[in-house]
Amino acid sequence: MKRWEDDATVWTGPSYVEQAVAYHPEVVSAPVAGRIITCVEVVDWDGDGGRDLLLSSWDPCYDGQVFLRRQVGARADGTPLLGPEQVVEGVRGYVTAVPDGDIFHLVSASRMRRQIYVFPNIGTRGEPRFDAPVKLDLDADWVKGNEYFHMARFHDIDGDGVPELVVGTDSWDDYWPNGLEWNDEGYRGYDAAGRWLGGPLRGFLYAFKNRGTVSAPKLERGKPIIGGETPLEVYGQLAPAFADFDGDGLVEIVCGEFWNILHHAKQTGPGSFEQPRLLSSADGEPVLLDQCIHLPCAVDWDGDGRIDILAGAEDGYVTFLRNVGIGPDGRAAFEKVGRVETSAPLIHAGALPAPAAFDFTGNGLPDLVVGNSTGELLFYENRGPREAPLLAREIMIEADGVPVRIAAGLTGSIQGPSEKMFGYSCPTIADWDGDGKPDLLVSDVTGYHSFYRNAGGNAVPRFEAARRLTYEGRPLKTVWRVRPAVVDWLGGGRLHYLCLDEDGVLSDYRRRSDTELSDKRHPRWSDGGEMRFTQDVGGGRGRVKLCACDWTGNGRIDLVIGTHARASVPPGPSGAPRNTTGQAGIFLLENVGTNAEPVFALPRALKFRGKTIAMGMHVASPEAVDWTGTGELGLLVGIEDGSIVWLPRGDLSW
Repeated sequence: MKRWEDDATVWTGPSYVEQAVAYHPEVVSAPVAGRIITCVEVVDWDGDGGRDLLLSSWDPCYDGQVFLRRQVGARADGTPLLGPEQVVEGVRGYVTAVPDGDIFHLVSASRMRRQIYVFPNIGTRGEPRFDAPVKLDLDADWVKGNEYFHMARFHDIDGDGVPELVVGTDSWDDYWPNGLEWNDEGYRGYDAAGRWLGGPLRGFLYAFKNRGTVSAPKLERGKPIIGGETPLEVYGQLAPAFADFDGDGLVEIVCGEFWNILHHAKQTGPGSFEQPRLLSSADGEPVLLDQCIHLPCAVDWDGDGRIDILAGAEDGYVTFLRNVGIGPDGRAAFEKVGRVETSAPLIHAGALPAPAAFDFTGNGLPDLVVGNSTGELLFYENRGPREAPLLAREIMIEADGVPVRIAAGLTGSIQGPSEKMFGYSCPTIADWDGDGKPDLLVSDVTGYHSFYRNAGGNAVPRFEAARRLTYEGRPLKTVWRVRPAVVDWLGGGRLHYLCLDEDGVLSDYRRRSDTELSDKRHPRWSDGGEMRFTQDVGGGRGRVKLCACDWTGNGRIDLVIGTHARASVPPGPSGAPRNTTGQAGIFLLENVGTNAEPVFALPRALKFRGKTIAMGMHVASPEAVDWTGTGELGLLVGIEDGSIVWLPRGDLSW
């Protein structure tokens, strides 16, 4: 079976790192993050005995770079104080480290290649330097075949003193109903009762006997590692780590998977373990994590003599699970402490951030509300200065006193139950109920749309519980992951709601009440065609981010839209960005009609400093705002790697 990754290329577009919005200096600690889907490893990088953090990410998305955070001190709880981020040049993929005397080598797995890379360290202790990778072609007694390499480690699994290569895989072949993926014609994910028509994700583990060294491996044919009486298996994306967690001298394996749980098991033989069980807390309950696709490592993170777990995840954050001793099942128990932090933080708003701007605090500076793939709504207060704004640490927005955390559950995502932890929250801000306070209108993973009424608040806005928008007496259900826009076309206070409808066509609804929409109409392209944004079907539709503003300054309301890489605006063989840059982009749809009867010119790609904006695979999410007090609109953009960048109007062309 041909995989889409076989045709993928690592992101190689313009860099927007220097445009990233930053924290105010008063933010002295905030969560550390990789990028999208983060693998975490702890190494003594500089040979001083410290616990330095190595973060790597999925390399099809936004460059897949590897980052180092050195330990620069210790916190009161014994955990490392982490310093600034450094790029580890030349290494890509999910990276782990393997000791070799006084030095260590790096090992990389990638879904984009069918090889494992070993980067030999040709430096010295405290000054690592890595040579060109040794490429390992693997053959094994595959359980399924067509398995993606997910994560690789060297570990002496048979006790002979020479570490084997241990590789976790994932297989999607059984997952898709009738072999049709979410973007295939005829795909149907659920039956009328909401039951998934496909099968599970599957993840397996393989050991490759090493007759060489860790820097120059000579591998035998791989064998599946056994868990109980069958090949050890979890729900996709198997990511292993090894340690003696309870101090009894027996090695355990801990496995991450696609969902928000971890598994662990005692080793029973050279290539076998018990049947894995869920990692549990001191009260015997499963430890539930906040997102999905977890890649763990084992380390005594707080220096108390017990081996803890750090787990990277899809959202880019790293979670600290403290080993609290023996639980009721006689095995090591863990406490979910929370996200690992750094003393030199960069703003990371989760993966796939979607920003919306408004001055909530009344100080004349636009603050931000940001949605993300986790389904959170994050509030960033703008602390100024006006000409170069910096942000306070993010705070989770609450609705009816409960932090907003939208999640698909087992039936809410068109891509199936694997995405039960995803929310893809896409907020826009408007005074929807006319009481003079800014409210939130939010679409998400489900394709439903919600109204969050502003309930007041000073420094941090508060909101009432979500209420769904309706059309023709039923909840409005459209294509998914679209940021809506609210428009007062004629300036008289009669609000309209713009989104993509159930067929992926740009639609304009009139607000009838706080929750009721009516009078649906379809704005048109200047050639008379209806406004679609891809020729894809199923889960390939939607995903567009809408921003309504008078961009051209002629009094007519235009649209600035952000797309994903597979969008085609307009649909067809010449549509961008699919058939131009092949990456997420931003486009101006100029209103060449009137505000009463809007008609939009065919899209023009926005350029930053003369180069067409190209922002990776998943999304570029623009918000037009006078961010620096110049009186001109520029663009704040959420990029899939979790950063938010400011593109001043003077640097933009179209």
